[in-house]
Amino acid sequence: MNVYDKAHELARALLESEEYIEFKKAKEELEKDKKALEMLKDLRAKEIEVQTLALSGKTFAEEEQKLNNLYEIIKYHSGIKRYLEAENKLMVLIFDIQKIIFNSLDVQLGE
Repeated sequence: MNVYDKAHELARALLESEEYIEFKKAKEELEKDKKALEMLKDLRAKEIEVQTLALSGKTFAEEEQKLNNLYEIIKYHSGIKRYLEAENKLMVLIFDIQKIIFNSLDVQLGE
């Protein structure tokens, strides 16, 4: 058994998964709306900014509030909301697969 062949088999299975198909549809729809793409880009930039401030130990309450305001706005945009939900479901699937692999190898993260 070739591990790389199995990895490619898993990748093909992921491409056929409900989670990936929904993500791809949501992404294609979102890409048709330039304004929505810009809003998503702003959201991602603000998320990174808040995470960076949090990791640096600096105060970030104001920036966190701005991020929360963006979330409030975006939750009313059906295209972005659908995309983020689909993205989240796909990431959960991928993390679950990663967990299965690491657990079977008895590999402890962070050691």
